[in-house]
Amino acid sequence: MRRLTARIPAMRMALPVAVAAAQAGATLVGAALVHRAGQGPVEPGTISLAVAALVLTFALEVLRRRLCEAIGWQEVAQVRARLFRRVLRADRADVARQRHGAMLQVFVGDLSARRQWWSDGLPRAVTAPVLLFALLAWAAWQSPAMAGWIGAMLAMGIASGAALLRPLTRTVREVRRVRGRLSAFASDRIAHAASQAPAANERAEMRRLKRRSDALNRAALRRAWFTGSLRGLPHLVTSLILLIVLLNGGHVSGTIVVIGTAGLALSDLARAAELWIPARISARRIHRLMRLPNDRRAATPIAASAVLVDFATAARSAEPESRAKKP
Repeated sequence: MRRLTARIPAMRMALPVAVAAAQAGATLVGAALVHRAGQGPVEPGTISLAVAALVLTFALEVLRRRLCEAIGWQEVAQVRARLFRRVLRADRADVARQRHGAMLQVFVGDLSARRQWWSDGLPRAVTAPVLLFALLAWAAWQSPAMAGWIGAMLAMGIASGAALLRPLTRTVREVRRVRGRLSAFASDRIAHAASQAPAANERAEMRRLKRRSDALNRAALRRAWFTGSLRGLPHLVTSLILLIVLLNGGHVSGTIVVIGTAGLALSDLARAAELWIPARISARRIHRLMRLPNDRRAATPIAASAVLVDFATAARSAEPESRAKKP
C-alpha cells in the first residue's frame, strides 16, 4: 500500500513549489509598485512595471497548473498499470466473485479521485503556505503588530477548517455509499431488462428508484453544508484581514493585490482538504483490489508491460464476434 499511495517524490514537487515562490515574489513586487504609484504622481515606468509583475503572476499560475496536472496524470497512470496487472494475474475464481461494476468503478471513479488529489489537492496544499508566508512577510514589513493579527486570523481560519473535516468525511462516505447502492440498483435492472426474464413491475421499480434517488439527494445536501462552510471560510478570513489592515492604517492600493493573493491561497487550502477526503477513501478501495491473490494455475506471469485496454471498447469489439457465432 505504501508503494501504491506513496507521496509524490520531493524532487517532483520542487518545481511547483519554486514556481509558487516566484509567484509570491512577483505578487509582492506588483503590490509594492502599485502602492508606490498610489502615493504620488503617476509615473509611466512604475505602472508598466506593476502591470508586468501582475502579468508574470498570471503566467506563473498557468505554469504551476500545468506542472501539477502532469504530476497527477503520471502518478495515476502508474497506479492504473499496477491495478490492471493485478487483475490480469489474479485468481479467476476471486475475480468472478467480485462485482465487475465495483471493479470498474475503481478504475474510473477512484482513480479519478486520486488524480484530482495528486494534480490539484496536493500541489495546492504544498504551494499555498508559500503564498501565505509571503503575506505575513509583507505584513511584518508594514507593521509587526498587524502581522500578529493577520497570523491570528489565519490560524483561526485553518483551525475552523480542520474542525469541519471529520463531519465532512462522514457525509462524503455516506454519499459514496448511497450512490453505490443506486448504481448497483440501476445496473441490476438494466441487466434484467437485457435478459429473457419476465418484465418487472414498472411502478414498483420507479418507486424504488425514487427512494434511492431521494436518499442520494439528501446525503449530497448534507455534504453541501460542510463543503459550503469550508469554501466560505477563506472569504471570511480574507475580509477580516482586509479590515485589520485598514484599521492599522494600511494603504488600499497595494493591500488589495496582496490580500487577494492570500485569499486565493486560503481557497487552495480549503480545496485541498475537500479533495483529500475522497482521495483517502478511494485509496482504501484501490488497496482492497490490489489484495486479490495471484492465479497459481498460470504457467507464466503476465508481462509487466501489459497494454492497458479500454473496457468499453473491448466490450463493443466483442459484440460482432458473439453475434457471428449465433445461428
